[in-house]
This record gives sequence, C-alpha cells and structure tokens, in this order.
Amino acid sequence: MNGAAAATQLVELRSYALVPGRVQAFVEHFERHFLASQEELGMDIVGQFTVPGDDARFVWVRRFPDPAARAEALASFYGGPTWKEFGPRANELMIDHTDVHLLVPDRSAPVFVPNHAPHARRRGPQGDSRSERPGSTVVAAIYDLMGDDQLRAEAAEAMATAWHAVSGDGVTELGRLVTAGVPNDFPRLPVHEDVTVAVWLLSDRAHGEAANTAAEAVADSQGLTLRTTYLAPTARSTLR
Repeated sequence: MNGAAAATQLVELRSYALVPGRVQAFVEHFERHFLASQEELGMDIVGQFTVPGDDARFVWVRRFPDPAARAEALASFYGGPTWKEFGPRANELMIDHTDVHLLVPDRSAPVFVPNHAPHARRRGPQGDSRSERPGSTVVAAIYDLMGDDQLRAEAAEAMATAWHAVSGDGVTELGRLVTAGVPNDFPRLPVHEDVTVAVWLLSDRAHGEAANTAAEAVADSQGLTLRTTYLAPTARSTLR
C-alpha cells in the first residue's frame, strides 16, 4: 500500500468478549475461515491477538482501503456464503462484539502496516510463513482525547518523543491511529460513536514493560486517561 492510499485507509480495532475458555477454539475457527475470505472482498486482516491471562478475549484489526469501501465490503461478506456457513459457529463462541473503534492512521505517523501480505499467498503451516517467527508482546494503548483536536496533535508529538526514548529497548512502533470521525455506514456492526481516542500500538520483544512505560509517559505528559491492553499475536498475525 503506497503513501497516498495509506492516507485514506479506515481501520477497525475490534475487541470481542467470548465464552470463557473458548478463545483458542475461536482463533482456530476465525483464522481457518475468515482471513482470506474477507481479503478476497477488499479488506485486510492485519492483526489477530489473544490477551494473556484472559481466556475469553479476542482482539483483531481489520483495514479498508478507504472509508467509502467499508459498507460494500461488509455487506458482501456478511451477506455471502462464507459467513452463512461459518458465521453461526462464530456467534456461538461470542458474547459481545460491540467494543469497536473506527480509526484512521495519524498523518504524522509512518505508513500503517506497509508489509502486510495477503493471507491466501502465505506459505507454511496453514498457509502462513510467519508461524516460526519469534514471539513478541503488542501493547495497545488507548487514550481518551475528549474530542479535542489540539490534544490529538499534542498526543501524537508526545508519542513520537516517548517512542524514541525506548526504541533501543526492543520496542517497535506499529501504528498511531485516531478516531476517524465518520458515520457507521454498516449499522449491523455497532461501533463506538460517542468517544474520540488515540490508539498507539507498540511491539515489545520482551514482556511489554518498556512499551507500557512509553505509553504511560504520554498519558502523564498530556494528562490523558489511558487504557492499556497487552496482546499476544497469533501465528498468522501481521502485526506482532
């Protein structure tokens, strides 16, 4: 994805509550049936995660080439044969699917997930060439911006400063995103429409402490409310 295209992309950060103890069953079902099938319709599934210590949580990241593409792609998928066949099993394993943020990459940040390879083209176990890569912890930091555009700009600057302070500690910046501010044009899938947030995704080669320190430094410097989640990438996740 080139820079011009990346500037318009729309990103969903989706956090699902599952039936307790069934997260691995959900991951296996999701990755077997819903990766390549969604990407065939123009969406990118760029991140899939479990949450260490929580056997009932699944987090994933879906990307659209631009906001206008979302409604048509979702209608095609959720009205299509793959969801008709395999959606009921996914619904059996889910309790809640409404914790969703619609985001766009911050303009001051690097291109978001430029290295994503379509799942159907990957090699290795279950079609994936990434399964042998070393593990990492992804830290998802969500800041409440209270609808303040000035806070958005200041938070982005603080993120850049904090990341440079920890980049030598095995921390990689995966993405800086902010609330898109576009209407939910596919009401069948609810999203948060009453909050404005910044999301900072960091990869930590260790257990996440250095990345979390950076995330907290941003919150402290800007006086922002912060919610941080430690994520474990699945074998087939691009973001890791």
